[in-house]
Amino acid sequence: MFRQLNEIKEVISPLYFYQSQLPSLTHQRSGWVNGGLCPFHHDHKAGSFFINTDTGAFNCFSCQAKGGDVIAFTMLINGIGFTDALHQLARDWGL
Repeated sequence: MFRQLNEIKEVISPLYFYQSQLPSLTHQRSGWVNGGLCPFHHDHKAGSFFINTDTGAFNCFSCQAKGGDVIAFTMLINGIGFTDALHQLARDWGL
């Protein structure tokens, strides 16, 4: 599992991950950017959900959803545990 975790963190670019997961994402620069509409609550107006395109961290200032990387995002968005998130990411990204 440790090998799979390292591979996921090395291969999956947070920017590409979020571009595939968040259709409203328009920014493509480094660091913290507006992530568009928050996928964790019924959001009508962008501006409260931010992602870090370098680390994969995310934070919604409206519903308080937050995490440190794409694995945490996968866990929260799908309501699954850590190991299942690793398996899903590996499968979805062909690892």
